[in-house]
Amino acid sequence: MRVNLNNTAIFLGQAREMRVALLLATVVCAGGACRQKKPPPAQSKANAAAEFTPVRAPPPPAETLPAPAEVPPPPRRGGSLRVHLDAEPTTLLPLAEGEAATAQITGGLIYETLLDCRDGTYRPALAESWDVSNDGMRIAVRVRNGVHWHDHRAFGVMDVQAPVEPLLRCGTDAPVLRAELADVASIELVTERTVRFVLKRPSDLALRALCDVPILPDHLVRDVRPEASPIARAPIGTGPYRFAGWDRGKRIRLERAPDYWGTAGGVDEIVFDLDPDAVRALNRTRRGEIDLLSRVIDAHYPDQVQPTTLHGATKLLRLRSRRYSFLSVNHNRYPLSDPRFRRALSELWDRTRFAGELHNDLATPIGGPPLTEDIPAPPFDRKAAAAALDDAGYRDTDADGVRDHLGRPIRLALLEPSGNRLFHVEAHAFALEARKVGVLIDLIPADANTILQRLKRGDFDLAPLIWEGAPDENPQPLYGTGGAFNYGGYRSTALDALIDEARLASGPAARAPVLTRIAHLLADEQPVIFLYRYDVPALESVRVHGLAAVGDRFDLRRVWLDP
Repeated sequence: MRVNLNNTAIFLGQAREMRVALLLATVVCAGGACRQKKPPPAQSKANAAAEFTPVRAPPPPAETLPAPAEVPPPPRRGGSLRVHLDAEPTTLLPLAEGEAATAQITGGLIYETLLDCRDGTYRPALAESWDVSNDGMRIAVRVRNGVHWHDHRAFGVMDVQAPVEPLLRCGTDAPVLRAELADVASIELVTERTVRFVLKRPSDLALRALCDVPILPDHLVRDVRPEASPIARAPIGTGPYRFAGWDRGKRIRLERAPDYWGTAGGVDEIVFDLDPDAVRALNRTRRGEIDLLSRVIDAHYPDQVQPTTLHGATKLLRLRSRRYSFLSVNHNRYPLSDPRFRRALSELWDRTRFAGELHNDLATPIGGPPLTEDIPAPPFDRKAAAAALDDAGYRDTDADGVRDHLGRPIRLALLEPSGNRLFHVEAHAFALEARKVGVLIDLIPADANTILQRLKRGDFDLAPLIWEGAPDENPQPLYGTGGAFNYGGYRSTALDALIDEARLASGPAARAPVLTRIAHLLADEQPVIFLYRYDVPALESVRVHGLAAVGDRFDLRRVWLDP
């Protein structure tokens, strides 16, 4: 798995078109950046979290963005769109995991997929049409005619085979995409315009995966590792914009592709302006030097984005993401394998309080994965948690103040990202509440790489993670038996049966009610301790029109500008 590590926390991840499904980065940091606010005032360690009651400004008014399908073609073309980039990508290869900047630059603009499912249904993209066999074991895809790569070579079936075949092999560097293609056995070239996917079992999720796999030029990646190809530095795709230049440390430029096969982009040029200084980037956006600020960091929200500070030249947006956090739970260690124990622990995290006090109400408390909707979090209730532990048989039999099992005290370790002070506030409060009901939880600081390695080895009790979700995604890699990212070893025959039902559902609309049932089952089982779903504040210049979003990812394909 390609990862992006820093010294504060851990996410799991994969950069791809318009979304990041799973990445390593910063835990419990809404908006993509750890807040710079100070933790509670210096007091005794025991009561620091309990005494933290900062003064909060009311949330400023914010707009939402439409889905891509709701945006009409641009009525005019021209101009240069300036988009802030807070970190320079190490590569422009769209398979690079953890490279959110790469996805922002290349996804849907330079590179395209066979299908487009951003509006909740399957639509043709580089695939002109597709057909599923009667037994559901083969998907024949007819590729679009008249499409050319940005270097003017014709697009064909060999280009479909080039990125897909490596993803079907074990050990690939893109485990998320490989997990999505788990039901595909092989890919065959049938005619000059038809490619066939042979499946291991009937699966509509294999069709869903074709919405995510970026298609790469065969003539530049065949027989070479993609990261060693020139496209890692100067990408060549089929999209509405082509790569125009990379001024290292300053900007990356795209220009409208003159012979694009579809609806042309609305601006002549997109400039991704690199500026790691968040204060300077905010001021430049307010002055009109940047058109889109994709994330307002927590330190600037809400005080620095009130209407009076934006002066009518910039609009505040609130993007509803599917990024959510949870504590991964090791089911191979008793009593964490007991759902009654996990549910009791879940009631000891005061999500509602911290969503306001620490996250400025950008974090929504959740009790299950937001696959189709937000599931309300269990209320913080110490007495109910204590009663549930009693009912489950976890009692203090030797009157030492600690509950025990088979004569051994119940003592757990929670790995916490070193340097993430705000997560420490919440984790410390959680451990304190657990101690009050007779469960010992030790906080163990560790760097992100150490946490990841311990997760892979199963050497943990509890560990914080963030999942970058996406519409209509397959929950199997994260929660299914043997899932690639099911580090806790959760197993549920009921869940596996529902995942099979989702696999056979014909399309996103038919799959949605099954995903809802999956989410509620997981909310009841608490295979992980669900914490928050995060919204993302962003800024948009008033001269920008036609902007859309999928979750918290901008869709720039139909943006146009005032003269």
